Amino acid sequence: MKKVLMTLVAVMAVSVSMVAAPKAEKNAEPTKYTINFNSHSIARYLSMSNDQVADMDRVHDNFSREMKKAEYADEANREELTKKAVMRDISYMRTILNEAQFRKYNAVLNATLTNRGLKF
Repeated sequence: MKKVLMTLVAVMAVSVSMVAAPKAEKNAEPTKYTINFNSHSIARYLSMSNDQVADMDRVHDNFSREMKKAEYADEANREELTKKAVMRDISYMRTILNEAQFRKYNAVLNATLTNRGLKF
């Protein structure tokens, strides 16, 4: 009987800890280096073609990885890595978008970076 009770307590403890863990992750605040774009909203706003959207998604994935590296870099290199990531994103997007689309994208990117507390 004692073994059954201890097993039941162990199962309940594991169950409770598994349920509580995802809530902690959901409540975590994104850092200022986490830049999330809704590609469908951006595509609609910029009137992008399907090929442009696919290219933008690849560029944004690369940009997100570079910003994550900047987040975990030491403070001496953080600003330089962030600037390189932003400049690389801008240069790639310039090749994907036409001039009017690029101006709108640049405005959205600048607003996003400013809202995150990153200035260039």
